[in-house]
Amino acid sequence: MRILHVITTINRGGAENHLAELMLGQVARGLDVAVAFLKGDQYWTTRLGAAGISVQPLGLARYGDLAPVIRLRRLIRDWAPALVHAHLPPAELYTRLALLGFGPKPPLVISKHNDEPFYRGPAHGTFCRWVARRASRMIAISNAVRIYMRDRMELPDGMMRIIHYGTDCRPFDTVDDRTRQQLRAEWGVADEGMVIGTLARLVPQKALHVMLAAFAQYRSMSKQRAQLVIVGRGPLLAELQEAACRLDVSEAVVWAGYREDVPALMHAFDVFALTSSHEGFGLVLLEAMAAGRPVVATAVSAIPEVVQDGETGLLCAPGDSEAVARAFLRLEDADLRARLGRNGRVRGREHFTLDRMIDATIAVYRECLA
Repeated sequence: MRILHVITTINRGGAENHLAELMLGQVARGLDVAVAFLKGDQYWTTRLGAAGISVQPLGLARYGDLAPVIRLRRLIRDWAPALVHAHLPPAELYTRLALLGFGPKPPLVISKHNDEPFYRGPAHGTFCRWVARRASRMIAISNAVRIYMRDRMELPDGMMRIIHYGTDCRPFDTVDDRTRQQLRAEWGVADEGMVIGTLARLVPQKALHVMLAAFAQYRSMSKQRAQLVIVGRGPLLAELQEAACRLDVSEAVVWAGYREDVPALMHAFDVFALTSSHEGFGLVLLEAMAAGRPVVATAVSAIPEVVQDGETGLLCAPGDSEAVARAFLRLEDADLRARLGRNGRVRGREHFTLDRMIDATIAVYRECLA
């Protein structure tokens, strides 16, 4: 089976990381796989190329540039995939345009990775409906995304399939205590204090101002010397650092920057926190659970599908910094942290595996090609 994936970028990111793992798994199962991307750097190129996956840049200069449509159309004609699978709204639109006039067309599958519009212009709904109604199947990465697409795009349930993200848990099983201690020493973390950590882009969606406010409130309630470690980069860095100063917690917040040693980071935390205003899924939650870390998160979008309140973590209303602070306070109880972490570790390995995700996606392809 020859599959062409199309995505907006192959930089680091939730949808991009998911697609890389999906393609590597498809190749391991004997599929012939290629990927075309519209713009950006080529972060995943080396690893994908080593697995025999052809990576094709489409050279988008700006949105509205139609040259990538011509390049993609030529690629589809010459490579002749059995099926095309598009990810993220710009790639979906360019793919659908490239397929205009093809006869016979390869089936088009689109994956929806979020429950918020890509942009809020008046044409968004029109474009999305036009593309989605001409797809053979839509894969929603969560039930929250499925409901959003059904209601906002007026799509029939029969064309949609829910396939949750999966993660490879094995790297999280090999982190030793020495690595944990080295990271905590690097951050200047007190041995006796609880370390609350997050991995997130520093963008409005992640609502890190809520996390900082919650951390400040928690510090005022607690006798512990807790630390907050924020791993990530983004345009809000200076603004968030100023907020930490105003809240008088600067000395207890570590700005760790961009890092890729996720298993080690998760093991260095005592608690993982995510205060997003919306999440299509939240792949980072699976990584925290794989490391056996209890989660504090907002009960929005797909997060309650991943994190079970009171079983694998503690969920709070979005924007409620006091509720997040009280969740941090509850997790000073080491026994509670251990129980939630154990449960999360089991849940991740039972329900959110890469094998399950890859096999379910291939099953959707077979439906389209039957």
